[in-house]
Amino acid sequence: MNKKETMMKSKMLMLAGVAGMLMSSPTVDALADVQVNIGGGPRAAYVIDRPPRFIELATPGFSISYGAPYDIVLYGNNYYLYDSGQWYRSPRYNGPWRSVRVRELPPRIRRYRIEQIRRFRDNEYRRHRDRYDRRWREERRDDRRDDRWDDRRPDRWDGPGRN
Repeated sequence: MNKKETMMKSKMLMLAGVAGMLMSSPTVDALADVQVNIGGGPRAAYVIDRPPRFIELATPGFSISYGAPYDIVLYGNNYYLYDSGQWYRSPRYNGPWRSVRVRELPPRIRRYRIEQIRRFRDNEYRRHRDRYDRRWREERRDDRRDDRWDDRRPDRWDGPGRN
C-alpha cells in the first residue's frame, strides 16, 4: 500500500469512529420555553362584574370609584386601575387591562399620588354620604328587582300560562 492509500484508509477509519460515537451517544432532550406577547405588554386579569360607582372629584378633575375592590379612576374615555403599585388602562370598566407606566398616565392623574386621590375620594364621600348611600341603596333595590325577573324557574313564573 502506498502512502496515499494509507492516508485515505486512516481518514475513513477516523470518520467511521466519529460517526459511531455520535450514533452511540445518549440522547439529550432539548427544552425550550417560548413566550409571545403581541400588542405591547402584558394584560392583567381583573374581574369586575358590574360597573363601578364613581365620585366626581372637582379639585383634581376626574372621577374615582368607591365601594369597588380596586381603585379605578375615570378620566376622558379611559379607566385607570391601580393595584399594588401598578397602573392599568382600559377603554371599558371590565377590561382588558393593559399595564401602563406612571409617565404614560394623563398629567391630571399623574400629578397626584394614589394616597392623595384616596383622600380626595374619602373627603368627598364624607361630605355627601347621604347622596352616595341613597344611590347605592337604589342600585341594590334595582339589582334585586332584576334578579327576581331573571329567575327562569317555572315555579317563579307570574306570567300567562301558569297553572
